Amino acid sequence: MLFRRLFHHTSIVSFHSSKVMTANQSLLSTLRKKTGYAITNCKKALEMNNNDIEKAETWLNSQAQAQGWAKAAKLQSRSTPNGLVGIRLDTKCAVMVEVNCETDFVSKNEKFQTLVAQITETCFKKSLATVSALDTTQESSLVKLGFDSEQLGSLQLNDSKNSKLSDLLALNIGLIGENMAVRRAAALCATSSNIKFSSCTHPQQVLGESFLGKYAAVFAYEECPPSVETPELSEIIDLEKLPKQLCQHIIGMNPRTIEKVNKLPEEELAEKPPSDEKAEQSSSEEKTEKLPSEEKKEKSSSDEESALYHQEFLAYPEFTVREVMSHVGWDIKGFLRFECGESLE
Repeated sequence: MLFRRLFHHTSIVSFHSSKVMTANQSLLSTLRKKTGYAITNCKKALEMNNNDIEKAETWLNSQAQAQGWAKAAKLQSRSTPNGLVGIRLDTKCAVMVEVNCETDFVSKNEKFQTLVAQITETCFKKSLATVSALDTTQESSLVKLGFDSEQLGSLQLNDSKNSKLSDLLALNIGLIGENMAVRRAAALCATSSNIKFSSCTHPQQVLGESFLGKYAAVFAYEECPPSVETPELSEIIDLEKLPKQLCQHIIGMNPRTIEKVNKLPEEELAEKPPSDEKAEQSSSEEKTEKLPSEEKKEKSSSDEESALYHQEFLAYPEFTVREVMSHVGWDIKGFLRFECGESLE
C-alpha cells in the first residue's frame, strides 16, 4: 500500500515535470524559428524571462544589438568591395540603394539579401515622404534625390524613433560576421502622373517587392506622339521588351547624360589648367601640337559617346537610342545606374 502511494506520487510529479518541459521545448522551437538566434541563446532568454516569449525576444534583440555594434566597431577598417544593389519602385517613385560587404560569398547569403531589401524599402518610403512634402507647383515633372552613407544611417525604421537604419546594419554585422556599409542611394520621383518607370538588375533576383543584383538601372519616361516613324523599326521593335532592353543598354553602355552637354565658352576656359611656358615649350618639342579643330572634334566625339541619346542602341545597333525613342514616342526624363563597388567620381 505504501509502495502504491509512493508510485502514485512519483507519477504525478513526473507527469507535471514532463508537461513543463514540453512547454519549454515548444516555446524554444517557436522563438528559434522567429528570431533565427542560436538555440542556446534562445534557451537562456526563456529561462531568464520565465518563459515569456515576448520578453525573451526583446532581451535577445537587445543583446544582439549590443554585440552587433561591438562587432561593427571591430570590423569597420575592413574594405567592402562586394555587395548588392537593390531597386524598389512603383508608379510614383523608383529607388536604388547600394549595400556593400566584404566577400561575394556573403552577398549570396539570404540574411544579407534580406537586409538589402529592408534598406531599399526604408529608403523608398523616405523618398516618397520627401517628395510628398515638396511644392507640387514646381515645373519639373521628375525630382531626383540623393542619399550618402551618413544620411542613410540616420533613417528611421518602421516609423520608430528608437531604431535607425545604422542599428539594423550593426545588428546584421554581428549576426553575419562581416563588415558592411550602406554606401549610397538615389531616387527618381514623379510629380506628374504621366511619368512611367522601368528597371532591371543583373543578375536579377526578386525578394518581396525589391529587385537585387550587382548592376542596376532605372529610367523614367513620358509617352508622347511619335516624332519620326521609321518603317524598319516598326518591323523589329517589341514594345513589351523595349523597357528592359533600354535598361540593359544603360547598364552595358554606362551613359553619363541623356543629351550631349553644350558648355559655354567661359566654362571651357575655366576647365583649362594654367599653362607653364617652360612645360609648353618642352612639350611642343616632343610632340606635334593638335589643331583646335581636332581637339574640339575629339571632345565632341567623347561627349556623344557618353550621352544616352547619341549612343548606338545595343538591341538595335543600326539605330541610335534617340532614333528608337523618337519612333516609339518616348521622352526620357532621367535615369540611374549603379554598379556595385564602382569608383565614384
